[in-house]
Parts: sequence; C-alpha cells; structure tokens
Amino acid sequence: MNKAEIKSIIEATLKSGSKTPGMFELPKMLGIRGKLESCESVADVLSILEENRPVLSKAFGISDELFNSGVEKLKALA
Repeated sequence: MNKAEIKSIIEATLKSGSKTPGMFELPKMLGIRGKLESCESVADVLSILEENRPVLSKAFGISDELFNSGVEKLKALA
C-alpha cells in the first residue's frame, strides 16, 4: 500500500470541494484523519471514507461525483 499516493488522492479530492471545515467540524475531521493514517490496506481506507461520506461531503462541500471519482482512483490502487 502506497500511503503517499493514497494521501495525495484524498487531499486532492478534499481540496476540490467548495468549502473548508468549520471550527466545530475540525475535531471530527482530525479523528477521521487518524483512522485513515492507521489503515493497513486500501480496503480499510475505502471503508472509513464510505462510513464518513456524509460528514466529509458536507464539511468540504464535495459532490457525490467528486467523491466517487476519488474512490475510483483509490480502488485502482488496490
């Protein structure tokens, strides 16, 4: 698992959103980040992203199409 490439895909997807998380969303985002950093496989990463999809989409202003595009890029690494 190439953690640097996974991180790059996730960051690019989040930066493509129309918002930045607010002060009250930051603790949740940091918790998700910690879970993602401890993953051992792409499948684990995908599971956490899907589990937190509504929160991430709302906090970063990410459309379903953009989120799905990022997920597809991650699946290609598996």
